Amino acid sequence: MRNVFWKLSRMFRSIGIEDIDYKTLIKISSENKTVIIDVRTKDEYYNRHIPGAINIPLQDIGTRIEREVKNKNEIIIVYCEHGGRSRKACYKIQKLGYTNIYNLKNGIAGV
Repeated sequence: MRNVFWKLSRMFRSIGIEDIDYKTLIKISSENKTVIIDVRTKDEYYNRHIPGAINIPLQDIGTRIEREVKNKNEIIIVYCEHGGRSRKACYKIQKLGYTNIYNLKNGIAGV
């Protein structure tokens, strides 16, 4: 199992998706125009979310991201509960041509 995780983490690093912690999210978003995307369900979002985050559930990311974020060079920070769904969302967003994507390590649970 560890070997599979290592291979997956290596693959994601090679496609340019960087994991950041909450402190770095605050720093990046205070210094730059950023879009923060919560890919959890609506119920999870309404229960607790990062202020200013846009809720686009993972299953809707492919159809909604281009409506919500027009500039494909915009800094996008994606999060979920623990980091798994957001990593999948980052990959989908990158496949659509976006270039500055960050995944919140450990998700909102790590905040």
